[in-house]
Amino acid sequence: MARAFIGSMECRVHVDKDLGDTWAVTVYPPPVATGPAAPLVVKLQGTDKEKATKGALEILTKSGRIDRFEL
Repeated sequence: MARAFIGSMECRVHVDKDLGDTWAVTVYPPPVATGPAAPLVVKLQGTDKEKATKGALEILTKSGRIDRFEL
């Protein structure tokens, strides 16, 4: 199971098959003091779940939304 990190806090990663060959990769940040944080969602097209997961987490890392991830 993939894991994403914002700072030292671990975030839950969920991967769902969307329409056709599209995958929705959602990262759920832990709640903050002001309430729950909005989930981060990336949708990618492809036939391989693992490659879509890695690609989405790379996109979130490069855009600065998460700090790192583990597959």
